[in-house]
Amino acid sequence: MKVPVGWLAEYVDIDIDARELSSKMTMSGSKVEGITNRGEQIKNVVAGKIVSLGKHPDADKLSVAQVDVGGETIQIITGANNVKEGDVVPVALHGAELPGGVKIKKGKLRGLESFGMMCSLEELDLSKHEFPDAVEDGILILDKDVKPGTDIKDVLGLDENVIEFEITPNRPDCYSVIGIAREAAATLEKPFRHTKPMVKEEG
Repeated sequence: MKVPVGWLAEYVDIDIDARELSSKMTMSGSKVEGITNRGEQIKNVVAGKIVSLGKHPDADKLSVAQVDVGGETIQIITGANNVKEGDVVPVALHGAELPGGVKIKKGKLRGLESFGMMCSLEELDLSKHEFPDAVEDGILILDKDVKPGTDIKDVLGLDENVIEFEITPNRPDCYSVIGIAREAAATLEKPFRHTKPMVKEEG
Protein backbone atom coordinates (compact mmCIF):
# COMPACT_ATOMS: atom_id res chain seq x y z
CA MET A 1 0.00 0.00 0.00
CA LYS A 2 1.31 3.44 -0.95
CA VAL A 3 1.08 6.21 1.63
CA PRO A 4 2.18 9.84 1.07
CA VAL A 5 4.23 11.11 4.02
CA GLY A 6 2.15 14.29 3.95
CA TRP A 7 -0.98 12.28 4.73
CA LEU A 8 0.71 10.62 7.69
CA ALA A 9 1.73 14.04 8.98
CA GLU A 10 -1.95 14.96 9.28
CA TYR A 11 -2.31 12.34 12.03
CA VAL A 12 1.12 12.25 13.69
CA ASP A 13 4.04 14.67 13.96
CA ILE A 14 6.87 13.40 11.76
CA ASP A 15 10.20 15.10 12.46
CA ILE A 16 12.48 12.71 10.53
CA ASP A 17 13.04 12.15 6.80
CA ALA A 18 11.29 9.48 4.76
CA ARG A 19 14.25 7.07 4.78
CA GLU A 20 14.64 7.13 8.55
CA LEU A 21 10.89 6.80 8.98
CA SER A 22 10.88 3.80 6.61
CA SER A 23 13.70 2.15 8.54
CA LYS A 24 11.95 2.61 11.88
CA MET A 25 8.62 1.37 10.50
CA THR A 26 10.28 -1.74 9.04
CA MET A 27 11.98 -2.48 12.36
CA SER A 28 8.66 -2.15 14.19
CA GLY A 29 6.95 -4.68 11.89
CA SER A 30 5.52 -2.54 9.06
CA LYS A 31 7.79 -3.59 6.21
CA VAL A 32 8.61 -0.92 3.65
CA GLU A 33 8.96 -2.00 0.01
CA GLY A 34 10.31 1.29 -1.27
CA ILE A 35 10.11 5.09 -1.42
CA THR A 36 9.12 7.08 -4.49
CA ASN A 37 8.93 10.78 -5.27
CA ARG A 38 6.94 11.62 -8.41
CA GLY A 39 8.55 15.01 -8.69
CA GLU A 40 12.10 13.69 -8.97
CA GLN A 41 11.85 13.42 -12.76
CA ILE A 42 10.43 16.92 -13.22
CA LYS A 43 12.87 19.83 -13.28
CA ASN A 44 12.58 23.46 -14.36
CA VAL A 45 8.82 23.33 -14.97
CA VAL A 46 6.84 26.30 -13.65
CA ALA A 47 3.38 27.83 -13.82
CA GLY A 48 3.02 30.34 -16.64
CA LYS A 49 0.25 32.79 -17.49
CA ILE A 50 -0.60 33.31 -21.16
CA VAL A 51 -0.39 37.06 -21.72
CA SER A 52 -1.21 36.99 -25.44
CA LEU A 53 -2.02 34.36 -28.05
CA GLY A 54 -2.03 34.76 -31.82
CA LYS A 55 -1.78 32.75 -35.02
CA HIS A 56 1.58 31.69 -36.39
CA PRO A 57 2.16 33.61 -39.65
CA ASP A 58 3.46 30.55 -41.51
CA ALA A 59 1.47 27.66 -39.96
CA ASP A 60 -2.31 27.36 -39.72
CA LYS A 61 -2.23 24.84 -36.86
CA LEU A 62 0.32 26.66 -34.69
CA SER A 63 -0.14 29.59 -32.32
CA VAL A 64 2.35 32.08 -30.89
CA ALA A 65 1.98 32.69 -27.17
CA GLN A 66 3.66 35.21 -24.90
CA VAL A 67 3.81 33.61 -21.46
CA ASP A 68 4.63 35.22 -18.12
CA VAL A 69 6.75 32.67 -16.23
CA GLY A 70 7.52 34.88 -13.24
CA GLY A 71 9.90 37.76 -13.71
CA GLU A 72 10.02 37.45 -17.51
CA THR A 73 7.79 36.81 -20.48
CA ILE A 74 8.86 34.19 -23.02
CA GLN A 75 7.58 33.18 -26.44
CA ILE A 76 6.21 29.68 -26.92
CA ILE A 77 4.98 28.14 -30.15
CA THR A 78 2.18 25.66 -29.54
CA GLY A 79 -0.20 23.47 -31.47
CA ALA A 80 -2.65 23.19 -28.57
CA ASN A 81 -6.18 24.40 -29.25
CA ASN A 82 -7.56 24.36 -25.68
CA VAL A 83 -5.65 27.40 -24.35
CA LYS A 84 -6.56 31.08 -24.37
CA GLU A 85 -5.28 34.39 -23.06
CA GLY A 86 -5.34 34.52 -19.26
CA ASP A 87 -4.94 30.76 -18.78
CA VAL A 88 -2.31 29.54 -16.32
CA VAL A 89 -0.52 26.42 -17.58
CA PRO A 90 2.53 24.27 -16.77
CA VAL A 91 5.54 25.50 -18.75
CA ALA A 92 8.70 23.45 -19.32
CA LEU A 93 11.45 26.03 -19.68
CA HIS A 94 14.69 25.70 -21.66
CA GLY A 95 16.71 22.95 -19.98
CA ALA A 96 13.66 21.37 -18.33
CA GLU A 97 13.39 17.63 -17.70
CA LEU A 98 10.16 15.61 -17.85
CA PRO A 99 9.27 12.03 -16.86
CA GLY A 100 10.73 9.41 -19.17
CA GLY A 101 13.99 11.27 -19.66
CA VAL A 102 12.52 13.94 -21.95
CA LYS A 103 14.59 17.14 -22.11
CA ILE A 104 13.26 20.45 -23.38
CA LYS A 105 15.40 22.96 -25.28
CA LYS A 106 14.63 26.22 -27.03
CA GLY A 107 14.32 25.98 -30.79
CA LYS A 108 12.53 27.25 -33.87
CA LEU A 109 9.17 26.20 -35.27
CA ARG A 110 8.44 27.45 -38.79
CA GLY A 111 10.94 30.25 -38.41
CA LEU A 112 9.88 31.57 -35.01
CA GLU A 113 11.76 30.92 -31.76
CA SER A 114 10.13 28.94 -28.97
CA PHE A 115 11.70 29.11 -25.54
CA GLY A 116 9.75 26.30 -23.86
CA MET A 117 6.73 24.06 -24.01
CA MET A 118 3.28 24.03 -22.43
CA CYS A 119 2.61 20.66 -20.79
CA SER A 120 -0.27 18.22 -20.86
CA LEU A 121 -1.24 15.60 -18.27
CA GLU A 122 0.62 12.89 -20.15
CA GLU A 123 3.83 14.90 -20.40
CA LEU A 124 3.86 15.32 -16.61
CA ASP A 125 3.05 11.62 -16.12
CA LEU A 126 -0.35 12.46 -14.61
CA SER A 127 -3.71 10.88 -15.30
CA LYS A 128 -7.31 11.88 -15.97
CA HIS A 129 -8.21 10.01 -12.78
CA GLU A 130 -6.12 12.47 -10.75
CA PHE A 131 -7.43 15.54 -12.58
CA PRO A 132 -10.93 14.66 -13.82
CA ASP A 133 -11.68 18.20 -15.01
CA ALA A 134 -8.59 18.37 -17.22
CA VAL A 135 -8.63 17.90 -20.99
CA GLU A 136 -7.07 14.50 -21.63
CA ASP A 137 -5.36 15.33 -24.93
CA GLY A 138 -4.70 19.04 -24.36
CA ILE A 139 -2.69 21.38 -22.16
CA LEU A 140 -3.36 21.16 -18.42
CA ILE A 141 -5.13 24.34 -17.28
CA LEU A 142 -4.29 25.38 -13.71
CA ASP A 143 -6.26 27.56 -11.27
CA LYS A 144 -6.12 31.22 -12.28
CA ASP A 145 -4.83 32.27 -8.84
CA VAL A 146 -1.59 30.26 -9.22
CA LYS A 147 1.32 32.70 -9.29
CA PRO A 148 3.47 32.61 -12.47
CA GLY A 149 6.92 31.19 -11.81
CA THR A 150 5.76 28.80 -9.08
CA ASP A 151 7.41 25.38 -9.32
CA ILE A 152 4.85 23.00 -10.82
CA LYS A 153 5.75 20.35 -8.23
CA ASP A 154 4.50 22.69 -5.49
CA VAL A 155 1.38 23.59 -7.50
CA LEU A 156 0.36 19.96 -8.11
CA GLY A 157 1.73 18.44 -4.89
CA LEU A 158 4.22 16.24 -6.73
CA ASP A 159 7.26 17.00 -4.57
CA GLU A 160 6.36 14.49 -1.88
CA ASN A 161 7.77 11.17 -0.75
CA VAL A 162 5.42 8.19 -0.98
CA ILE A 163 6.21 5.10 1.09
CA GLU A 164 5.05 1.70 -0.11
CA PHE A 165 4.26 -0.78 2.66
CA GLU A 166 3.88 -4.56 2.41
CA ILE A 167 0.72 -5.33 4.36
CA THR A 168 0.41 -8.94 5.52
CA PRO A 169 -3.01 -10.71 5.67
CA ASN A 170 -2.98 -10.69 9.48
CA ARG A 171 -2.88 -6.86 9.60
CA PRO A 172 -6.09 -5.67 7.91
CA ASP A 173 -6.07 -2.71 10.31
CA CYS A 174 -3.20 -1.29 8.25
CA TYR A 175 -5.13 -1.24 4.97
CA SER A 176 -5.71 2.51 5.40
CA VAL A 177 -3.74 5.69 5.93
CA ILE A 178 -5.18 5.98 9.44
CA GLY A 179 -4.04 2.44 10.24
CA ILE A 180 -0.49 3.16 9.08
CA ALA A 181 -0.58 6.47 10.96
CA ARG A 182 -1.42 4.61 14.19
CA GLU A 183 1.59 2.37 13.61
CA ALA A 184 3.77 5.41 12.92
CA ALA A 185 2.59 7.11 16.11
CA ALA A 186 3.43 4.00 18.14
CA THR A 187 6.80 3.58 16.40
CA LEU A 188 7.83 7.20 16.89
CA GLU A 189 6.23 7.41 20.34
CA LYS A 190 4.18 10.41 19.24
CA PRO A 191 0.53 11.32 19.95
CA PHE A 192 -2.00 10.15 17.37
CA ARG A 193 -4.44 12.80 16.10
CA HIS A 194 -7.70 11.32 14.86
CA THR A 195 -9.61 14.19 13.30
CA LYS A 196 -13.30 13.75 12.60
CA PRO A 197 -14.23 14.36 8.93
CA MET A 198 -16.51 17.37 8.51
CA VAL A 199 -18.93 17.32 5.58
CA LYS A 200 -20.31 20.65 4.48
CA GLU A 201 -23.95 20.30 3.44
CA GLU A 202 -25.37 22.35 0.63
CA GLY A 203 -28.76 22.74 -0.95
